[in-house]
Amino acid sequence: MIRLIFAVPLMLHGLIHLMGFSKEWNLGPPSMLKHKTTIPLTTLAAKTAGLLWLFACCLLMSTAALYLAQKDWYWMVGIGGVGLSQGLIIVYWHDAKYATILNLIILVILIVAGAQSNFDKAVEDEVSTMLHTSALVSPAVASSRRAELPAVVQKWLTASGAFDRPVRAIRISQSGAMRTTPGGKWMDFQATQFCTIDPPAFNWKAKISAAPMIFIAGRDKYANGKGQMLIKPMAVYTLANATGNEIDQGTMLRFLSEMIWYPEAATMDYIRWEEVAPDQALATMTYKGVTATGTFTFHPNGLVQRFSAERYGDFQGEFRKETWQVDVTGYQKMSNREIPYACEVTWKLKSGDFMWLKQEITQIEYIATSK
Repeated sequence: MIRLIFAVPLMLHGLIHLMGFSKEWNLGPPSMLKHKTTIPLTTLAAKTAGLLWLFACCLLMSTAALYLAQKDWYWMVGIGGVGLSQGLIIVYWHDAKYATILNLIILVILIVAGAQSNFDKAVEDEVSTMLHTSALVSPAVASSRRAELPAVVQKWLTASGAFDRPVRAIRISQSGAMRTTPGGKWMDFQATQFCTIDPPAFNWKAKISAAPMIFIAGRDKYANGKGQMLIKPMAVYTLANATGNEIDQGTMLRFLSEMIWYPEAATMDYIRWEEVAPDQALATMTYKGVTATGTFTFHPNGLVQRFSAERYGDFQGEFRKETWQVDVTGYQKMSNREIPYACEVTWKLKSGDFMWLKQEITQIEYIATSK
């Protein structure tokens, strides 16, 4: 039903173009488009213009139909239709000039749709590459290493339901809210994340509602030991494309903390464990020349309660290390596992706690195939 809000006006706009066709082919009342054109038209040129009005109508109607059919490439047809429409409007300016306003609105919508489509396609290609280069992690492969882990970590693996099946990748659907400054406005988001364990990698794509009818496309990626954070308002303008050592360390810590969703990673060679208390274990991840360390705190039942680490953050334009903490606020049975489905992420600053992220897992899928 929501799609009709765009599709119906687009169809009506397309049908209005039939006035130009009817006028030049003498199919309508003589009063239709009665003013002179901005350039003189011969009889043949006028007939041709009439056919172009008809073609513009078909393009715009087709755009509406493709949009309703959820075809990702509808915007390409639409931009062609708007371009042709506006060219004809310029020729018939005195009669059709006010349609320029509608064309501009439609054009903006189509440009944003095209940018979003290109953004999604780029992320899909990254995810496809990640999945095809990943290896299957099976219970048999990790069983020998599992016995070497601290008792508290082994208890976690058992309580979480890890290794109930072979896993190549994990697909996670998320919803939540985030803010950029203490006391700032909370912005709702929807996200999809893919993770692999061997090699360690993730790709997080989010659509963040910044204001009514304004969104931000975000992508956080960790692959080959490197991190990258991409932020594009309306998927059009690149506001941030962050890379570098600080981002590498930060995304590695994110991967480490998110083992709460894929505990199998705890047995991989790139992670070294040290028990520091009966309910705590220190995890040190070393991969591709980068090292990051964080502390897991566990409930008496063995499930993770908290993860904390010293992580680089951007604070008023300055990158520095601060304590970064993930608190699990709820568990739920999902995909036959005990999943920490609700989390809060907080910077523990000297000026006070800055909780910047609240999220929930709405669906999680453990994938065994490479596709």
